[in-house]
Amino acid sequence: MRKSAKIITALSIAGLAVAAGSAFTGTGVATTGQASAAQFVGGTVSQSVSGATLTTIAYSFDDAGANTRVDSIALTFSGTANGRTVAVTPTGGSGGTFTCSETVSDASTCTFVPADAETGYTGLTSLAVTVS
Repeated sequence: MRKSAKIITALSIAGLAVAAGSAFTGTGVATTGQASAAQFVGGTVSQSVSGATLTTIAYSFDDAGANTRVDSIALTFSGTANGRTVAVTPTGGSGGTFTCSETVSDASTCTFVPADAETGYTGLTSLAVTVS
């Protein structure tokens, strides 16, 4: 009885390790690609990525110090060919959209495009990055 309980426990732990590993690799986001709390006053932004591996992401703000209005996003990928199309879709908050440059040397910059008189995207809670 004790032997079978140990085997079941070992298999359960192995299954959890596999599930945890797939959670980190499933979206293509490296752990270093997450926005830190230091980039946003009052919280963090979660990112998801498809079509490439995101290694770093840096947000720029038009209200330095307050860090509430995102006006530019710098993306760095790993092993991404030049000329790939990059799109970002913000979620939460309000504002216009972002237009991204094609990838060059594993990098792309996304610039805020206001819908009205906004100067940046406010209340950003998540960002979906698509590389095609």
